[in-house]
Amino acid sequence: MGPWNTDQINQARRVRFSKVLDFIGAYHKVDREYEPLDPGRKSIRVQVGYQGRDFRFILTGEKFVNELLPDGTPNRGGGGAVDFVRHITGLGFVQAVKICLDAAEDGIGGVG
Repeated sequence: MGPWNTDQINQARRVRFSKVLDFIGAYHKVDREYEPLDPGRKSIRVQVGYQGRDFRFILTGEKFVNELLPDGTPNRGGGGAVDFVRHITGLGFVQAVKICLDAAEDGIGGVG
């Protein structure tokens, strides 16, 4: 399964979205006016800018959806930090896992 064992990959998937966004140098801002349809799910909306591209995510726990892509678009959303990094950067699985693990060790953090 590549250079990491299953536990390390699972650790990479659990890294906070804000940590990987900070680590890759992406701009991100929580939309404080967003009101989720189901407040019990504790979803937040985050605007992200990365290398000239804009994203608007709904984050619910470890799941995300890019609102700027039309419904039904393949890979519009996903689950876990590895998928999140792949979605934003376009990198492959191995590179995304490395970013997530490096971000986890970096000690920076924020919201989301």
